[in-house]
Amino acid sequence: MPEPLVSVVVPIYNVEAKLCRCIESIIKQTYSNLEIILVDDGSPDNCPQICDDYADKDQRIKVIHKINEGLGYARNTGIENATGKYICFFDSDDYVELTAIAETCSIAEELKADLVCFGHIEETENGRIIENRIPTTPKDLFYGDELKNKLIPLTLSHDPATGEDWNLSLSAWSAMFSMEVIRQNNWRFVSERECISEDIYSVLQYYGYSGRVAYIKKALYHYISNPLSLSKVYRKDRYERLKILSEKLFELTKKMNQEDMLHDRVKTIFLGLTIGAIKQITASDEPLKIKYNAVKEIVCDDYMQNTLSEYPFSGESVAKRLLFVCMKRKLCTMSYLIFKVKSWIESR
Repeated sequence: MPEPLVSVVVPIYNVEAKLCRCIESIIKQTYSNLEIILVDDGSPDNCPQICDDYADKDQRIKVIHKINEGLGYARNTGIENATGKYICFFDSDDYVELTAIAETCSIAEELKADLVCFGHIEETENGRIIENRIPTTPKDLFYGDELKNKLIPLTLSHDPATGEDWNLSLSAWSAMFSMEVIRQNNWRFVSERECISEDIYSVLQYYGYSGRVAYIKKALYHYISNPLSLSKVYRKDRYERLKILSEKLFELTKKMNQEDMLHDRVKTIFLGLTIGAIKQITASDEPLKIKYNAVKEIVCDDYMQNTLSEYPFSGESVAKRLLFVCMKRKLCTMSYLIFKVKSWIESR
């Protein structure tokens, strides 16, 4: 039988220095039946020309130039122009193993999976490995009640009560999706301008449409991280946007008829992302008084206190339990110091 066509969507914006590495890792795949959709999201640098140059050399490449609307809508543009049986979404500042598509497509065909997930390596620009995150699921395929009752909760987050964690991810770039499922449900990404951490919401929604989800216990994707960036960016509205995400996730779990099962997992996501936002504050170059007051405002916020009041953090690490207790008791100085130490350690 002929190999099924796989669409690969790459949203592109202001990544001139990294774009060639990403595209090269795709065009050199051991799997050749590809439709490579490069979505130039109004990039102000030389990316549009780089895309056009690659398209001139490889007939599998389709370039779409559009006005800037953000990552989510750029991916949606890719979906709307895709003709493959399967589709992948790779970020333009990352790269993939040369066997990634061959391995995922093979599993999708063999197991008739609607979604095939794989691990990733998080690394710095100079190649230093930060984390090698590989799924540790007890089996390679989930469907039926096991998918709904076990896999989806552990994909959304680890179990805060027991600590059980299968190293799963809701990042769009860590999986191959079925175009049939996408078309049947008219599934699209939400915009990150509407919903922060849009992958979490969008991919969780896709899980709700999936009947069979498979796993490859290998790192097939290289996610490039810049840990020093924490000290340079302080977004004052980030916490408020995380509360909006939390509420949208609660609404989604109701639509999926999994509200009770996923309630605490949504809280885990909210707390985890808020910790990241507070570390961003403490690592910033803002004056100490502004940073402290910002942290105090979050710790004492009613939404945060309500989240912590019933949160089952018995399965969390000792450090997190200590932090959550301090936050719950509104020990703002102690909480600030813990965040400051964590951000300092992670920036080294």
